[in-house]
Amino acid sequence: MSGSLVYDLPIGTLIRFSDHIPEPPADRQGDLAVWRLFNGIGRLARKDPPPHCSPLAHPASITIRTADFGERGAVGFTYALGEPSTAAMHFEVLEFPPVGSVRILARDGDNAELLHLGEDEGAAVAWLARHPVPTAIFDPVTADEIAAVSVEGGWSR
Repeated sequence: MSGSLVYDLPIGTLIRFSDHIPEPPADRQGDLAVWRLFNGIGRLARKDPPPHCSPLAHPASITIRTADFGERGAVGFTYALGEPSTAAMHFEVLEFPPVGSVRILARDGDNAELLHLGEDEGAAVAWLARHPVPTAIFDPVTADEIAAVSVEGGWSR
C-alpha cells in the first residue's frame, strides 16, 4: 500500500515498511544500518497534515517508530508523503491496535505522537509512571474506531 493510505490508519497500527532493496550481507554494517532505515516494522506514531498557511508546498507526513519511547534504540522515521523519495516505499498493515489497549500520546499543539501502546489502562499507567511525560494523555482504542477503519478501508484484518 502507499503511504497516503497509511495516513488514514489509526495511530498505533503496526506496519511493515520497505523500499524493496535486498538486505545487504551482515558483514557490511554501514550498508546494513542504512538499509534498516528504510526496511523494518514499527507503529504508526504520528500523522502531520500539510501546513495550511505556508507559502511553500509541504506534503503530509507520517512517522513510524520502531521502538517505544524511553527504550534504547527508540527511533522514529518520518516519511513525507508525495515526495519522489518515498514513492518507492511500500507499507503493509500487520495489525491494528487491539481494542481495549491504551495509547499514550504526547501532545504537540494539534498533533499527537504515540509514545507507547499499553495493553490496557493499568499497563499504560505503569508505563507512564516509569517514563514521566508532562504532556502525556491516554487515548483508549475503541471497537468503533477499529470497525470504522476496517469498513471504510476495506481491511480484512
